[in-house]
Amino acid sequence: MAKLLQSNFARLWKSKSFWVCAVLTLALAVLNSVELVPDDTSWMYATGKMMVDGGSNSMIFAAIFAALYLGTDYACGTIRNKLAVGHSRANVYFASLITVTSGALLIGAVYTIPSVFKAIVWGKELGVPIGEFLLYIAILVCAMIALGAIFTLLGMLITEKSLTTTFTIILAIVLEIGSAVLLEFLNQPKEISGLEMTVDGITVTDPEPNPAYIGKGLKRNIMTAITDVLPGGQIMRLETGDFHNPEFYPLYSFGVIAVTTAAGMLIFRRKDLK
Repeated sequence: MAKLLQSNFARLWKSKSFWVCAVLTLALAVLNSVELVPDDTSWMYATGKMMVDGGSNSMIFAAIFAALYLGTDYACGTIRNKLAVGHSRANVYFASLITVTSGALLIGAVYTIPSVFKAIVWGKELGVPIGEFLLYIAILVCAMIALGAIFTLLGMLITEKSLTTTFTIILAIVLEIGSAVLLEFLNQPKEISGLEMTVDGITVTDPEPNPAYIGKGLKRNIMTAITDVLPGGQIMRLETGDFHNPEFYPLYSFGVIAVTTAAGMLIFRRKDLK
């Protein structure tokens, strides 16, 4: 395992896809950070939030990196070579998992660089209670590891590099957009008011039941569970500040990691690599 990890990380540091994704993530973070000016009264809070708000952006770049990195293993016959020299399939899978999740975490960490730099230069505090901030960091780290586990599952089971890239990126987009849509439905108000033009001008109409509102019941419980358990949903909840028992999110992420890794291992051990 140690030799596999040494080889994988050596290739990671030389991987063009990793560095391109990291640089693009940093560039996007810089652009978003420019909006935060020191004179803004909400700057401290925004800076603290920005350190954990890059998940959705990092998720896409992490998916691109994971797909290209693992796809290259199959395209170049690296996986077959690792098995041919005596490494077990379990060690090969876990080494890939550790490498991909490490790359995903590093890409996510890159997004925090501009906000950390500005906080140090301007001597500003985070504006977020330290306990709350540490919980945000734990949620984001665990969610990124869970994403790495999901991407590894796809990358290790699909042998075609083009298919791996396509499915992984599509999955990342679905996780991001799907979670945002679910949160939009969950946050619909019970009643809505409209605007009405009268002789006296524009007036607000009396509240009426909102047909899009989802009340208590099985449907709402299922939608809430999906956004809470899936890493994409957790990341979107971080960005919107709409939490539902956030202290359990890291546990949900570990559950996703365990399930996807177990499933990936079972299938990979029986996969025909010839």
